[in-house]
Amino acid sequence: MSMKGRPVGRTDFDAEPGREVSLEAFPLGDRSGLRVNGEISVTTRMAWRTVLEELVRQPGDACHADLAQVPFMDVAGATDLVLTAQAMSPGRRIVLHSPPPQLPRILELFWPEVTEIEVAS
Repeated sequence: MSMKGRPVGRTDFDAEPGREVSLEAFPLGDRSGLRVNGEISVTTRMAWRTVLEELVRQPGDACHADLAQVPFMDVAGATDLVLTAQAMSPGRRIVLHSPPPQLPRILELFWPEVTEIEVAS
């Protein structure tokens, strides 16, 4: 079980010389869910999957993900998100807050029928 203020999932990689890529997630203080920080790409994919596993273990019908500090998510990261959402029990959903700009477009383009993911305005 995660403790408030401690990372749920974390990874650090050197994507290019001199450029570190990391991903970490922390519990939200005001509701069930996680605040994610960092880039979601091939270098952080395993950490992203760990974050998603922890996200869907959160109680309630809505699993909130604050993505305000995620500047980029690739299509593989979006695929993992969709597969995770579709595997949840009926009636549950993932609510995305402040996702990276490309994510709603990717979801609409490749998975327009997915109802288990909601992008909050």
